[in-house]
Amino acid sequence: MSDDDKKREQQAKADANRRSQHFQVRLDKQLAKQLQHYADQRHNGIINSALMTIISKFFNGK
Repeated sequence: MSDDDKKREQQAKADANRRSQHFQVRLDKQLAKQLQHYADQRHNGIINSALMTIISKFFNGK
């Protein structure tokens, strides 16, 4: 097995392990703008970090 094949196989396994942690949602325009504004203000525009904070605060009650 070549090095490229080994790398592809390792990547496929890593992707399969992450699949259960992957979520996609569609937001309406207003909510998407609010999320982007929150991300810009508190997370340097990084939406994923903003979502993690929002969800964490919701479930942890903080």
